[in-house]
Amino acid sequence: MAQASRAPIFTAAWDLAAGILQRLGGDASVLARSLCAESLGLLDAVVLALKDIERLQHLDRADTLLIQLRLRLRLTAEVGLLEQRQALFLLAQADDLGRQIGGWLKSLDQA
Repeated sequence: MAQASRAPIFTAAWDLAAGILQRLGGDASVLARSLCAESLGLLDAVVLALKDIERLQHLDRADTLLIQLRLRLRLTAEVGLLEQRQALFLLAQADDLGRQIGGWLKSLDQA
C-alpha cells in the first residue's frame, strides 16, 4: 500500500505496532502466535462454511480473519520476522483465498 493512500489513523496505528514489535528485542512470539491462531481460525471458518454450518456467518468471519492475517504478514516483513520473498509468497496465497471467499460471498448475495 502506497504511503500517500494510507489514512492517517492507519499510518499512526501501523507505525505504533511496528515500533513496539521492533523494540521487543526480536521476540517474534507475539506476532507468530497471532499469525498461527488467525490462520487456524481461518481454516476453521472455511471448513464450517463448506459443511454448511452457519455458512454466511463463517464466510464473513473468514473474510475478517483474512484481513487481519494479511496485515500481520505485512508487519512481519517490515519488522524482519519474515524475509520479503516469504511474505510475498504467503500474501499471494492469501490473495487467492480472498478472491475465492469474495466470489463465494457474492454468489450467496445473488441467491
